[in-house]
Amino acid sequence: MADELLYRILFVALYALFFSVRGYYRFVKSRREGPEIVDERKPFGKAEAVMSFAIIGYFASIILYLLNQPWFAWSQFPNYPEFVRWVGVSLALISTPFLWWIHKTLDRQYSACLQIKESHMLITEGPYARVRHPMYTVLNMFSFGLALVTANFLVVVFAALVVIPFPFVARKEELMLLETFGEEYSEYMNRTGRFFPKLSK
Repeated sequence: MADELLYRILFVALYALFFSVRGYYRFVKSRREGPEIVDERKPFGKAEAVMSFAIIGYFASIILYLLNQPWFAWSQFPNYPEFVRWVGVSLALISTPFLWWIHKTLDRQYSACLQIKESHMLITEGPYARVRHPMYTVLNMFSFGLALVTANFLVVVFAALVVIPFPFVARKEELMLLETFGEEYSEYMNRTGRFFPKLSK
C-alpha cells in the first residue's frame, strides 16, 4: 500500500511538472499579442473522433486510479514489474525538458490547432531540424510513460489508443503546410522523419 502511494505521488508530481511547462506556453504566453491568424482549420473526422474517445477514456481512467476505489482494483496488472514503473517515470521526466525545448523553438508560432499566422515561418531548427512533429512524439511519450507508472490496464490501453490517430492528424497538418510553403516544405519532408529522426538520408 505504501509503495502504491509513492507511485501515485510520483504520478501527480510528474503531471504537475510537465503541465506547468505546457500550461505556461498554451494559456499564458499564447494570450500575449502575437501574429494575426490568417488560416485556421479545426477538422473533426474519424481520426479526431478516435483521439477524443481515447483522451476521455485516458483521463477518466487516471481519475479512477488516483481515487483508489476498491471496486477499480480489478484493472491493476497483477505481478507488475517494478522496473517498468521506473521506466515510465524516466520517460515522463525526459519528456519534460524536450517539451520546453519544442515550445521555446516554436515561440509565438505555437497553436493548439491547425493555424497559419501572419508572416508565418517554417521552423526547421532545434527539435524540428530532424523531426516534423516532435510535439506529438513528446506528448505520447509522456502519456505512455505515466500509464506505465500506474500499472493500470485501462490507463495503458487508452494511452496506446491515443497514439493511433496521430499519423492521420499529422498528415492533415502536413497538407496544410504544403499549401502554404510548397516546395520548401516538400524538401523539408524529404530530409526529416515524421515522429522520429530518419535513420538514413
